[in-house]
Amino acid sequence: MDREYPPLPSAGAIVASLQHISISDSRDAEDSFSASGPPPTSAANGLNGGGLDAGSQPSIRVVDGSGDIFLEYESPTKANGPAFYRWRVSSESLMESSPYFGALLDPNKFSEGRHLLRQRELYSHEVGFWKRGENTDSPKYTLTQEVLPTIRLPDNHLSSRSGLDTIELFLKVLSYRSYNEEDMENFDAEVKGQRPSSIAKLIELADAYNSLQAVRDTLQHCGYTLGKAKLPLTKFNSSVLKFNEERIRQSIFIANFVNERTVLQTLTHALIVSGSKFWASGLESPQPDTPIWQYFPDGLEEELYYRRQCVLNAITDLQAHFLRVFGALEEPTVAKPNTFNPQIKPYQCRCGLGNSSACDAFHLGQMTRFFALRTKTIFLGSTLIDPDFILDNDENAASETQPERSLPPSDITVLISSLKQCPDYQIDSNHIACGIRRRLLPSLDCIEGFVGDERGLLGVNMRHWCRGTASPGGSNGQWPHIHGSWANRAHRRALVIDIRLSRISGIPSMSRGTPAAEFREEDARLLFTAKKRNWEAS
Repeated sequence: MDREYPPLPSAGAIVASLQHISISDSRDAEDSFSASGPPPTSAANGLNGGGLDAGSQPSIRVVDGSGDIFLEYESPTKANGPAFYRWRVSSESLMESSPYFGALLDPNKFSEGRHLLRQRELYSHEVGFWKRGENTDSPKYTLTQEVLPTIRLPDNHLSSRSGLDTIELFLKVLSYRSYNEEDMENFDAEVKGQRPSSIAKLIELADAYNSLQAVRDTLQHCGYTLGKAKLPLTKFNSSVLKFNEERIRQSIFIANFVNERTVLQTLTHALIVSGSKFWASGLESPQPDTPIWQYFPDGLEEELYYRRQCVLNAITDLQAHFLRVFGALEEPTVAKPNTFNPQIKPYQCRCGLGNSSACDAFHLGQMTRFFALRTKTIFLGSTLIDPDFILDNDENAASETQPERSLPPSDITVLISSLKQCPDYQIDSNHIACGIRRRLLPSLDCIEGFVGDERGLLGVNMRHWCRGTASPGGSNGQWPHIHGSWANRAHRRALVIDIRLSRISGIPSMSRGTPAAEFREEDARLLFTAKKRNWEAS
């Protein structure tokens, strides 16, 4: 039940009572809140008339000059005590723009709305006392800051990232419909100039208060360009890779929110190419307070990580191909029992001279040295001992004997460029072009053609990313069964794919299934998810 309020006070005490009214957090059993769940239940988050300590004064900002209430926010406690901030807003605009506030301030649904109605009654009574018999509905009377009803902004939905600027921007969005034409133009310009970090926090806050549609309408109306009007993000190029990861992730989050499909595909392609610091140890479940853009929901994070691993796997497979043909690795096929299989490898030397064996050994050594020390794309270690075994317990000695392994570049474009620096050393002048450089570069060009394509072929195409589409096996649409996912086995997959002269020359063997995307995007998926690749198909 609601708190039983005392009879109306004497006129002389009404103003003081308006500044100190508070309610309990109890509600009627019939209260309900569809769409976003119940409002906050903490008594500290309830409605009040300011809740200020004696002598403290709130900082007041005007969001809507014709507003009829204050929204008050108490900042985290500081050394000199809590700080209070108030924004003058229109309760009607809040209720129209936000289902959350529409339910919270409705006197027929919650005690907060009923108490707000009571504050207005007290205000009306005070107006009558001041005007001494004049018409209290006279338009000449203007609401004053001293007697405006004050509502404590429910803050149990606020994350630590929601600062004062984000809260104020959010309230301006909810008040957008009440602005005149000039104010709308000014606010559109203000929103358009916001950094992606500010807009990402705004969307996160709007989600907490079930007010996403108002923010989406505002961003689309003002034509938000992710803070870079002079740098369109509709095509992938090297300049996009210069953004820091947080900027790319926040921009992906915003593009997905406003359904900017081309921008989303470009930026997800960029994140796949540049890599993420959150993927260094594989995918890990996010912490409760992790921003939504640091671990994308609905399978998107898993998909981006999977696609990057597929590209890196193809590059690894290319290296393994040359190590294999030069005799450093065994063939992947295993001979059947009791079958004679000498596995005599042909010489890779082009000359066929008496020292062809020495030529192959020379290039195998050069190749291994290049991959291990220059590009750092292979690691030479021992399989005989536990990699975590330390002979000496002294930490300094351990660090000297077991230095930290250096890693290759995380940027795939930089990785490909470093691989292209493969030297063309020869054992002597009779063995010109016997090395792997002339054979490695065309295959790297093939991979680079997909990685560097301005259409963002590795990125997620939202036209084919249908989370609600179940697979034929009866999946509920969760990753990896999302339509358009590279990991979805309902789509056809190349069992064998041939690469010749920097291009895919054919797919002689393919599994059953359906195409997953457009033609060029489908080629990228088939290449990087193939079971076997013939890198030097004839």
